[in-house]
Amino acid sequence: MDGETLDLILKLWPVGLGFVTLVIVLAQMYSRINVLEDKVRTLFDLFNREKDK
Repeated sequence: MDGETLDLILKLWPVGLGFVTLVIVLAQMYSRINVLEDKVRTLFDLFNREKDK
């Protein structure tokens, strides 16, 4: 490696780390939102069943 490549890597590693962190956070958020949607759907189904009786 020459000096310019090493300098470029040292300057850009925070951007790469931020991108990886963003992807991980968004994946976790997507998973949690799907779980919440399922819970709300189940809650409405149960509420509507009780209401129809």
